[in-house]
Amino acid sequence: MSQLDSLILQVGTNQMELVDFRMFQEEDNGVIREGIYGVNVSKVIEIIRMPPNLTPVPDSNPFQSGIINLRGQVIPVISLAKWMKIREPECIETKNKQIIVTEFSSVRLGFIVHKASQIRRISWKDIVPITMATTGRHTGSKVTGTVKLSEEEVLLILDFESIVEEMGIFGRQEESLERMEEKKNKESRYILAADDSPVALNMVSKALQKGGFSVLGAKNGQEALEKLYAQRDLAPDKDILKRVALLITDVEMPVMDGYTLTKEVKSDPTLRALPVLMHSSMSGKENMRKGKDAGADDYLVKFDPESFVSVVEKTLEKNDHTRGAESSTLPVHAQGSAGKA
Repeated sequence: MSQLDSLILQVGTNQMELVDFRMFQEEDNGVIREGIYGVNVSKVIEIIRMPPNLTPVPDSNPFQSGIINLRGQVIPVISLAKWMKIREPECIETKNKQIIVTEFSSVRLGFIVHKASQIRRISWKDIVPITMATTGRHTGSKVTGTVKLSEEEVLLILDFESIVEEMGIFGRQEESLERMEEKKNKESRYILAADDSPVALNMVSKALQKGGFSVLGAKNGQEALEKLYAQRDLAPDKDILKRVALLITDVEMPVMDGYTLTKEVKSDPTLRALPVLMHSSMSGKENMRKGKDAGADDYLVKFDPESFVSVVEKTLEKNDHTRGAESSTLPVHAQGSAGKA
């Protein structure tokens, strides 16, 4: 899908582009219903036609339909219908299905869909965070947000990370967390972590706490920004670094995304000294570049707990060293101005 590269949005627009795809479900009474779903364009490598046959893999995950060889790279292919627990209508022929090839968490996976429809540009403000009341019992835990397209149509943004979790990748990370040595509290200030995924936020928080840090959590960029302002107002001289040592943010979040949050922080004179780590499953070079353009100090792909804590420690050491050097070289009148900021 060659136009995908040209559709990547500029940093700080608080918009995303989705591949709109359709899944058809046959009800018990024979009625066929069309479900409208979306996945972030930034996670999509390309969209291809479903080949007549997939290579089966013995003893594989029940959601995995097989593998494909795509220009020399072997890619596992997941059946979204099985994962979503929907009954596929017999009229949906294999030759008409498509595979959305994605990359996230440094893993390439293909997802079988019934039809890839179009690209939609959507503001994060228009994405409603998910509740079990807004989805069915099968899809509730697998959806990160909803977008109202019309009075009759609602698009569901699927949580592809949940698939990775169910396939055991997060399971190995949980084992790594259990093996981590618990350190004594080494930092009196908070680390603020923003992520709309409860699973991801929980793992980040556990890793940081085992590393000896105190954590504040936020479920989207707007909530994180409000918490930063609250902590700044509580700090002596409104110096944010006396209350919060570091901001860690996901990219994909409703209301305000991580790029916009980072840009807001770095453009605010009272917050810009705060180091920012972007921590996302979107592992492509373009996503990392966008993070740097927004002002992030580093961009990490989810998730190895020990390496993650090591990067956090190095970032804090670097920032404290830089801040100390700047303070020692500032003229007296400039130090006074900085204290009032």
